[in-house]
Amino acid sequence: MSALTCYQGLEERFHTVSGLRSVVLGEPTGDLDLPGLYTAYIGFNRSQLGQITAMDHRFMHRLIIRWQDNAQAEMQLLTLLNAIPASVEADAQLGGRVPLGLARITDGDAGFATIGGVKYRVVDYTALVTEKAPVRSGI
Repeated sequence: MSALTCYQGLEERFHTVSGLRSVVLGEPTGDLDLPGLYTAYIGFNRSQLGQITAMDHRFMHRLIIRWQDNAQAEMQLLTLLNAIPASVEADAQLGGRVPLGLARITDGDAGFATIGGVKYRVVDYTALVTEKAPVRSGI
């Protein structure tokens, strides 16, 4: 298991969200088909209990919505707000990629961001993917 495998599972889940037009890894440097979502890796925690090792991978996902028609932007935000966490909950083992763990969206914060001089409506989600594995001896 790796952070890359976890991301691939999350990305697969986000592609199931109706109305989300693009899903990319890393902050976009060019135009993004909106509403869109991009992902950045935040970090991890590692622990061991007995013969089980756990890795908690944290990812940030930013939903970006064009802020031209305020009411329309808010409607898109409200429509997608729960759909993104629900897509992960629908398959918390990410298509079998996390057989002994699970993925979940733990929290989110809505706000505004100015990117390239353009104002956007955003929601920043935090995902936690916990993977567990037996301790391998001799390593």
